[in-house]
Amino acid sequence: MPGKKVSRKKLLKEPDEFFSTTGKIIQYIRSHRRHITLYGIIVVAVVVAGLGGYSYLLWQEGKAQAIQQQALQQYQEAFFKGSNADGEKDNYQKAMKKFREALAVYSRGNVSQVSQIYIGHCHFALKEYDQAVAAYSRCLEGPFRAMAFDGLAHCYESKGNFAKAVENYQKNMEEDRSPFQGEGLLGAARCYEALNQKQKALEIYQKALARNPNSRMAEFIQRKVSELKG
Repeated sequence: MPGKKVSRKKLLKEPDEFFSTTGKIIQYIRSHRRHITLYGIIVVAVVVAGLGGYSYLLWQEGKAQAIQQQALQQYQEAFFKGSNADGEKDNYQKAMKKFREALAVYSRGNVSQVSQIYIGHCHFALKEYDQAVAAYSRCLEGPFRAMAFDGLAHCYESKGNFAKAVENYQKNMEEDRSPFQGEGLLGAARCYEALNQKQKALEIYQKALARNPNSRMAEFIQRKVSELKG
């Protein structure tokens, strides 16, 4: 139902609500100018502090990544110096020191997890399995969890704790999108063999072959299947 018609003369006499409210706001600002100015300064200070903190974190992250690049070079040198045991060990230790340096600069997010993973790799290469387990265990949440589970599994297998190794290999074995699924299958099968659980080992080798019959490991897996079948 249309509203009641109001004459133009009456409209002109009545104050516009918007202008009336605006007038009240202006009057309030004039009366409380000092407090409003102070609050404005506080808001600006908070925003500036937030932006400064964010910029500082970005700078820290960039610095940590630069240190990581140096550490990765040391790690690669160690990895490819298999013929020189002393040189290999020295480079792993140098790389680990650099990764720790990067971690000290920036201990957040993916950058810190990369440092932790490679600290674990260095400890593993130096056969310091308990220290490697500690490093990998810090990366069980996030984008590097599959690599962490693989690292843990290899550590426990190297220590002879095959049951614990299987537990970690299975984390990747059961995850279809894990880049370490194949390694998880072979690792679990290998550990079941060590535990003398040949039927379980056979089942997993067969599963690995069925999932990727054209892999470079296919011939080896077929041989293991034949051996376990007797």
